[in-house]
Amino acid sequence: MRLATRLAPIELSDWRGAPLRLGSLWATRPVGLVFIRHFG
Repeated sequence: MRLATRLAPIELSDWRGAPLRLGSLWATRPVGLVFIRHFG
């Protein structure tokens, strides 16, 4: 199974706090996904 397929159903919060399904980001165009860990 492709990584994109496994990540697609995961929900995170957008900048307003609204739920956002990861798969909706790359449904129509390519996406570069970067996770940054904040220490503070």
